[in-house]
Amino acid sequence: MKRTLYLLFGLLIFTTSCEEVSDVMSDEELIDAIINYDNKIEVSEMDLPKSAVSMIGADMPDDVISKAKLAPDLGYEVEMKSSGFFAFELDFERNDNQYFTTSGRKLEASMKDSKWGDKKSKDAKDGKKKRGPCFKFVYPISYTMPDGSTISGNDRKEIHSKMKSFYETYEKTKDSKEPQLNFPISILILDDDKNEHKKQLADYKELKEAMSFCSRGKDKDGDGDKKGDDGKGKRG
Repeated sequence: MKRTLYLLFGLLIFTTSCEEVSDVMSDEELIDAIINYDNKIEVSEMDLPKSAVSMIGADMPDDVISKAKLAPDLGYEVEMKSSGFFAFELDFERNDNQYFTTSGRKLEASMKDSKWGDKKSKDAKDGKKKRGPCFKFVYPISYTMPDGSTISGNDRKEIHSKMKSFYETYEKTKDSKEPQLNFPISILILDDDKNEHKKQLADYKELKEAMSFCSRGKDKDGDGDKKGDDGKGKRG
């Protein structure tokens, strides 16, 4: 009986301590703490609080969860991707990770609508990881579809919407190719002084190199793009 009481008491203290984190920190501070937590644990969608999953489904019906990580005692970081059965390159510029407390309450970021997140802040020299994309695509951009037709758009959502409409009537076969991003394209990057610069990419190899460079900057393990880089690109 005593052992049971001790266990219940310990569980109560643990639960209270977790809730206190979100009580004493603002949403912005808690998001920063989650981002800068070095040993986040990758979890499945089933491990997320049901309220968090429901809210994501309601707020982002055209997207799916790409990956989710837990910063113990702080909360969850959820990376989203466009729904579909192929890798959508334009998702790389997304700046809409979702953050939740351990109990499933959504954390609201004041800079969620900013193009570059907090990477535009020139006085951000505190060594913390900054929110925002590594680069942005310059639109319009076009894709060649499996039947040889072309889809283009002025932003990621427009292009993805057109692709969804295409696949509603297209009969896919085992020989069908994935949509092919048409090159050359241009991307926007920030220099050390946070000024925008345009860079042209001639082919998929150059795009993959840019993505790998950004991934190495995000991952402290330095493994960058873990999918085989044979220099030929993944398309075709």
